[in-house]
Amino acid sequence: MSEDLTYENAMHELSEILSDLERSEVDVDVLATKVGRGKELLQFCESRLEKVGQEIADLVDTSSKSETD
Repeated sequence: MSEDLTYENAMHELSEILSDLERSEVDVDVLATKVGRGKELLQFCESRLEKVGQEIADLVDTSSKSETD
């Protein structure tokens, strides 16, 4: 996966893939490639959301500990 990939770019590309699939104009040979790429992008987005969620939880936890000290 490209190091330049952002969550926003991945979501945009996923949206384009979904649009292609909904139009049913995707060649069968290309279909597997698009589905594979969609899976990679979905995993990237899920991973990014989990990471950001953990970072937020850590910040909230650190903030809560600072307030009680």
